[in-house]
Amino acid sequence: MPVASAAGACRFVAGADAGIDGLLVVSYETIQNRLSTMPAATGRIKMSRGRNSAVGGVAVALTLAVCAVPAADAQQYPAQPITFVVSTTPGASPDIVARLFAHHLGESLRQTVVVENRGGANGQIAVGAVARAPADGYTFLVTTAATLTTNPSLYPKTGALAVTGLKPVTKLVDLDFVVTARPSLNIANVQDLIARAKAEPGKLIAATTALGSAAYLTAELFKESAGIDFLTVAHNGGGQAVNAVLGNQADLLFETIALSAPLIEGGKLVPLAVTSNRRSEFLPNVPTAEEAGVAGFVVSGWVAVAAPKDTPDAIVKTVQSALRQAGERDALKKSLANLKAHAVLNSPEDFAALLQRERAMWDRVIKKAAISLE
Repeated sequence: MPVASAAGACRFVAGADAGIDGLLVVSYETIQNRLSTMPAATGRIKMSRGRNSAVGGVAVALTLAVCAVPAADAQQYPAQPITFVVSTTPGASPDIVARLFAHHLGESLRQTVVVENRGGANGQIAVGAVARAPADGYTFLVTTAATLTTNPSLYPKTGALAVTGLKPVTKLVDLDFVVTARPSLNIANVQDLIARAKAEPGKLIAATTALGSAAYLTAELFKESAGIDFLTVAHNGGGQAVNAVLGNQADLLFETIALSAPLIEGGKLVPLAVTSNRRSEFLPNVPTAEEAGVAGFVVSGWVAVAAPKDTPDAIVKTVQSALRQAGERDALKKSLANLKAHAVLNSPEDFAALLQRERAMWDRVIKKAAISLE
C-alpha cells in the first residue's frame, strides 16, 4: 500500500504488481473535474480492457484508492486509516459514490480513508469481509440496497449475514428509478399504461436488468401495486434492457434516472413516473408513481454504509455525522448531481428502520414471484 500523500490527494493502485509500474497518482480535483464532464448518456463510467486505460478519469484495473489528509491525534478517533469496502467493481456508481464521500470524510475526520473493492456474488463477498472485520470503527461497508435488503431473501442459505453481521450507519444517496415506455406504444402516462395492461393482460413486455435485480423487483412490485399484469424480461445489464425497448422488442423500461434521462431528453423514451416518494430534481416534470395514481408504490435504489455489528454506537454516530457534513458541501453536491444521485444521510436509527421495512417488502415480492438465486 502506498504511503499517504499530501492532503486532498488520491492514490489509485492497479493490480498486485502496481508498486512496480502500475501506480497511478491522481488528484481528487482531477477525478472531480473528469466526473463533471462525464457523458450524460449513462451517468456511469465505461470500463475498458486496456491495462492502464481509463474513461471518465477512473483507472480500469483500479482495485484500491487512498484519499489522504493529515492524520488525527492518535488519542482520538480515528487514530488510524479507515477502510471503505465497496461491494462493486471499480467504476460502478456505488464505487464512485464511495470515493467521493471518502475524500470528504477524510477531510472532516483528518484521517486517511481507503477505498477497497470487493465485488462479486451480488455483494456477498464484501458483506462477509466487513462482517468478519474487527468492530473497531476502522472498516465499513459501502453497498447497494439489493445487498442489504433483497439478498437475504434471494439467497436464503447464504444471504443472512447482511442482517446478522452488520450495523446500519447511514444511507448515502438515492439513485432513483423511472418507468418509461417506447414512443410508438402511444402511452403518455401511468393511467394510459394501466388501461392498456388491463385491456391486454400479460401482453406488454417490460425490460429490466438481471433476474432478482433492483430494477426487476421494482417492475414486479409495480405490477402488484397497480393491479396489472405484464411480462418482465431480465437482461444482462441496463444497456441491453435499453436496446430491447429501443428496438421494439420490449414496451416498458424500469431503469435508473441516470441511464434513462438522456434518452428521455432525446425523445427516445416516454417518461411515465419516477418511483421515489418525491419528484426528482433531474426530471422535475415527471410525476411520482403515487401522484400518477399507484398508491403506496415507493421504491428507490440507493447506496449506503454499514459497519461490523458490534461497532460502538459512538463511533457509528461520529462517522454518520461526518458523512452528513460532507454531504452539505457544494463540491460534493455537484459531483453527485452528475451521477443523478440525491444525498440522504439519515441517522443510524432511521436507516435501521428503513432496512426493516424494505426487507419485509422485498421478501414478500420475491416469494410471490417465486425467485431464488440459490
